[in-house]
Amino acid sequence: MKATLCIDDAVGEYRRALLDSDGKPFRLEIERWNERGHRAKLDEIRWGRAKARTPGNRGWFVDLGAGPDGILETRAVVVAGTLLGVRVKSEAWSDKGPVLSMADMAASVVRPDKPVLHSEPAEDPFVIGLEIVETASGADARERIDAAIEEATQRILVLPGGGDIALDQTRGLTVVDVDSGARIGEADPETFALNLNTAAAAEAARQISLRGIGGLLAIDFVGMQQPRNRRSVVDTFRKTLAGYLRRASEVLDMSTLGVCEAAIARRARPLAASLSTPRAEREALDALRMLETAGWNARGSRLHARLSVEASSWLEANASVWNDPLAGRIGARWTIESEQRPPGQPKVWSV
Repeated sequence: MKATLCIDDAVGEYRRALLDSDGKPFRLEIERWNERGHRAKLDEIRWGRAKARTPGNRGWFVDLGAGPDGILETRAVVVAGTLLGVRVKSEAWSDKGPVLSMADMAASVVRPDKPVLHSEPAEDPFVIGLEIVETASGADARERIDAAIEEATQRILVLPGGGDIALDQTRGLTVVDVDSGARIGEADPETFALNLNTAAAAEAARQISLRGIGGLLAIDFVGMQQPRNRRSVVDTFRKTLAGYLRRASEVLDMSTLGVCEAAIARRARPLAASLSTPRAEREALDALRMLETAGWNARGSRLHARLSVEASSWLEANASVWNDPLAGRIGARWTIESEQRPPGQPKVWSV
């Protein structure tokens, strides 16, 4: 699959997005600077210390030296306190630690005396299996990534030709509801439902990939009478999802009630977890990005930012991290003001 890679290495936060051949985003990655080295990332090989058995004796809790304890899925004999070579199969999310598997370590490898990163992934998991035909950065990439994040946080998405899908996530299940809305189509109800459901299946697959959704999924399609049409819609969903994720998922056939169930393996951290930053920090990071963008657009002008007191305090406390990098990019020509209000959207302007 061919894709465009957009990179936005803003001060305080690194973001990437992948766009398909139609220019639509299908994958996002966000990492704050203060997270680097403090969480276990997909496909890393790490040394971790076995701490205790998991409930049901199905594996071990493992101290990785970064972020929450991982869960090692193994029935092998392990002694508590032992340093183990493990691979990160899926990243931590919500209150769940990363899932691990045993790594194949050569006998000659020197074991460290504490949990530590052993090696980075041999291939970048974000782009593995894709043909990157273009790499974009700068203002254009930043704008595309902003738009992708905005799209990925919408509950309802309009389909081409009319109708929409709504995505609702709970702790144990993601539900996608297909609605015809004001869609105008064929007079034949079966053909109308087939075309609507086919468009919904493709869009649902892209949104699942874009948002990093995993676990159990149920899609409530508009009912169809013909078994061949139900199979066609599920086939579209299955193939489109595999194309975006670059791996197969367990997708069941559609029921006579129009419901399709699927189980999607979790790999990278879900987008919702990446965006769950404390509000003051989120406002501060947005302000830094907006200052940098304003600096690109208004060269030589004085820049001003107005933030909540909490966000301004966050910037002051972390000035050693962001001040010099921002000055190196646009020059030290900004003034930051604070105002009494809840953290939210910063205001940035140039004069």
